[in-house]
Amino acid sequence: MPSSVPNNIFILRNNDLGDVLVSTPLLYALKKAYPNSSINIGVGDWAKSLLEYNPNIDDIISCNAPWHNKQICRFPANSSMTFFQGLLYCLFSKEAKNISMKRFSHGIDILGSRQGSWLMLRSGIQNRLGVHGYAGGDNLCHKSIHFNENRHVALSCLEFLKLFKIDFEIEPRPMVYLTKKETEQARQRWGIEEVPKLKIALAPGGGFPEKCWGDEDYTQLSKRLLDDQNVQISIIGSGEDKSRVKLQSGKNLINFCGKLSLRESAALVSEADYVITNSSVCMHWAGAFKIPSITLLGNWYDSANLHKQQWGYPESIVLGKETKQGITKVASVEETMQQALKLFKTHSS
Repeated sequence: MPSSVPNNIFILRNNDLGDVLVSTPLLYALKKAYPNSSINIGVGDWAKSLLEYNPNIDDIISCNAPWHNKQICRFPANSSMTFFQGLLYCLFSKEAKNISMKRFSHGIDILGSRQGSWLMLRSGIQNRLGVHGYAGGDNLCHKSIHFNENRHVALSCLEFLKLFKIDFEIEPRPMVYLTKKETEQARQRWGIEEVPKLKIALAPGGGFPEKCWGDEDYTQLSKRLLDDQNVQISIIGSGEDKSRVKLQSGKNLINFCGKLSLRESAALVSEADYVITNSSVCMHWAGAFKIPSITLLGNWYDSANLHKQQWGYPESIVLGKETKQGITKVASVEETMQQALKLFKTHSS
């Protein structure tokens, strides 16, 4: 443990939902190492509910910064507009001024961007930690970890512990803290009768169409799964995802898209037996609760193996292209169905 204990740490994670979730092991480790220090995280308002009831956080700070997220960033990461908007945010936004007023002793920009280092510098944070070799900005940081695309993102977050000379092991798995009421409501939503059924959470939505497996494929897969009367499917996502699976809700299928909050959706996943999803926050909920899952990649991804290395979990399967091996098409419905049946057999009790 370092001789100088940081008293007030700011972690910047103004990115997407999955990015925020994979940072939670770092929060846990910092609070474990420094129980009397204040651990604070800056996230976009879209992600704040994911961190509710987390005992390792002293304050969740609104940081709707316009870079490296798909919620409010409308331009490419290295574009002049993103540069300009980021500079304006750091210099003049109320949120940046609020961060400055908190007098943090240490700051960690987990993603490692130029704009993140600007924000920490503008906020008067004396000890700034960033990432070398990804999105710039490390020249304004006192210490940096090295970017490694072959390392799981949660493990990359935990690399910051070395800069604090913290040497204990932490499992690189998201942490979501649900209340007893939330889990009980999830059980009621599944509505399973006395006859046991396989509870499958299906999440067909995603950030960009080219990153998604495809609505028609999800519809056909759902039909195949529902051939087994012992299967119960709950579809989760935003209101925009409601029509992706073109099947009517019925006894064995309920479409919850647009009806549940993020936390309610997470709770539903926590009570599932299996998860089938695009590369989205649902993949990380499955990882958090150790639910066996299949992540289906769209055409944008060139390697399912690399995606598993970066974002997967021990109990997850990632299906998609492997262009270097001559596999240039995404997984078919038939291949996915075969993998699902294999998954069910492997994890059946």
